[in-house]
Amino acid sequence: MSDSLLHWNLARRPFEAAWDARFFYRGTQHLEALDRLMYVVLEGGMNFGLLTGEIGCGKTLVRAVLQHQLAASDFRFVTIENGGFTVEELSLTILSRLAPVGSTLPQGRLAQMDRLQGLLNEHADAGRQVVILLDEAQDMGPETLSGLRWITNFNGGGRNLVSLLLIGQPNLRSLVESVPALDQRVGLRFHLQPLASVSDSSAYLAHRLHVAGHPNGELFDQEAAALIHQLSRGIPRLINRLAKLSLEHGWLTESDRLTAEHVHSVYRDLQRHHVANLSQSCP
Repeated sequence: MSDSLLHWNLARRPFEAAWDARFFYRGTQHLEALDRLMYVVLEGGMNFGLLTGEIGCGKTLVRAVLQHQLAASDFRFVTIENGGFTVEELSLTILSRLAPVGSTLPQGRLAQMDRLQGLLNEHADAGRQVVILLDEAQDMGPETLSGLRWITNFNGGGRNLVSLLLIGQPNLRSLVESVPALDQRVGLRFHLQPLASVSDSSAYLAHRLHVAGHPNGELFDQEAAALIHQLSRGIPRLINRLAKLSLEHGWLTESDRLTAEHVHSVYRDLQRHHVANLSQSCP
């Protein structure tokens, strides 16, 4: 355990980017995002769910919590974290994740569709629904998005074999809307917003610190939490960055509480570093 963690009475690092479901902040926005994705999966027959949000708002952690809360005995998740695939590459990737290890994958679109339908039916016969999670989906081209429709064609006849969740940045919404045949199959959509208020950001900080082992999570005073909210615009990833650096600064200065001055200091360092990088990149 590092000296910094010992100083702050923490068992683990509270503001890392790891997708640890324990750190999920159950605020209004994030709970609604989770509930909506859960509804798409559990309701069945909704085909597509769409979750969008600004970079750093916590979409991937919502996805991780969804997987954590649904029993592996009832659901088979296929997670694809890069959207820059062609339709053919995507279908082969999905097949490779679902097929038994060592299986020979068929060539040709028709053979791949037949094989995928067979695998989906096998999972359904075993009492499992397949959920395909497509993260960074804003990087998909219209042709790839349109090609996803054929996967949902396997649903029907009283059986919901597969649900697809599209997760990405805000421009994913307009991209989906530009493909009407796909847009019409989106059963539910939600846009995840940053934390709306100082009290939300303060509660977020306290939650992560408490999960990390602090007795009550109250290390940032009110002014520090308000400044972090202002500078981060309520975006969790930016909150994490400022909070992490503030903890380090507070440890180095042997402080017993984190104040707005700690936050100001690390923010000024970040700004100087940004300016220095810009100057070095200019010819």
